[in-house]
Amino acid sequence: MGSAASTDAKKELEGKSVEEIAAALKELPAADLAKVKEALNAGAGPCPGPVDCSTVKVVAKDYKGLLAQPAEPKFKGALAQIFVRSQPYGGSDKSNNGHRYDSIPFANGMITAGMSCQLIHYTHEEHDKFFELCKAFNFIIVRCNPGQIKADGGDQQKFDDGMRAMRKAGIQ
Repeated sequence: MGSAASTDAKKELEGKSVEEIAAALKELPAADLAKVKEALNAGAGPCPGPVDCSTVKVVAKDYKGLLAQPAEPKFKGALAQIFVRSQPYGGSDKSNNGHRYDSIPFANGMITAGMSCQLIHYTHEEHDKFFELCKAFNFIIVRCNPGQIKADGGDQQKFDDGMRAMRKAGIQ
């Protein structure tokens, strides 16, 4: 779909109610409906927001419940998490989507206050990429349970040193 086609599709949807959109979707052929579903699920790629997070591995299954990021955020933020690959759901603090159970509400609070808050995951194999990405944010909220970085094969001290470097760089 070119930019003109996507602009036309956007114009068709603007101002429509949920019921009107649902009725239109019911009329689509199965193949086209599958494309719509695929496009909607594309949001499960790199964390949605103003900072391009495609340099690090996407761990989360989806971002359901996350509010839309502000177009012009007061500050650009990230909420850093760890997913323990050897544990069910990534750890006892995780929901089935791979995020901590409280990550979406935390991020939504930041978004409601006019800041962006993107949900990112630390993987020790991508330590350097992760901290390079962190430089693009104004703040980082660390939500990693004690012991989980080590349980996933990482080095807690190395992670902590990386976060201290962010702090020295002015990223709170």
